[in-house]
Amino acid sequence: MSAEESRQETFILLVDDDTLILESVGALISRLGYTPVRATTGEEALALLEVGLEPALVILDMDMPGLGGARTLPWIRALRPDLPVVISTGGHNPKVEELLRTFPHISLLPKPYGFRELKERLG
Repeated sequence: MSAEESRQETFILLVDDDTLILESVGALISRLGYTPVRATTGEEALALLEVGLEPALVILDMDMPGLGGARTLPWIRALRPDLPVVISTGGHNPKVEELLRTFPHISLLPKPYGFRELKERLG
């Protein structure tokens, strides 16, 4: 068994309703050596966490149908209190500033972002 085969998969949960972002950012996540798990809604992301997905990090879009990012975040915290979450948004949203102050292990990655910014965030 090679070192590559024995390395444990590290999942990044990417939550965004934009198919182009899911595909392009998912490809960047893969290039960085992580396994992307895509969800198109907050509800779908929470269902994945509830059935046992253990991501190293969540990239959470703010503007989505349904719960949206702001209402999904407290549920993520209830399920995984220490899970790092990167809030991704394309515009100024005062709610984001409140979330950054309120919840631990939260950071901001403004859209649009590229490979370099994502690599810095994922370490």
